Amino acid sequence: MADKKKKRTKVRVERIDTKCGAVDHMTVDEIRSRAIGPDVELACPRCGEIHLTDEDACEAAARKISDREKFKAIKEEAEEEAE
Repeated sequence: MADKKKKRTKVRVERIDTKCGAVDHMTVDEIRSRAIGPDVELACPRCGEIHLTDEDACEAAARKISDREKFKAIKEEAEEEAE
């Protein structure tokens, strides 16, 4: 029997509330400078944290996503559904 590969769906994300549409680790100042309109959500679009400095954003970008509790919970849920 031939091995069946799971077809992976590719997803493209984009922020609709910023001029550039970027989804990346950004500081509060970067988010404010790119925001459209007076209502600005200052949480990082990638991880949901608030980065006050460039060092905070770089540190967040360096962290592995698989080390986070949210990732582990999603992975466990997906594995349970697959069984």
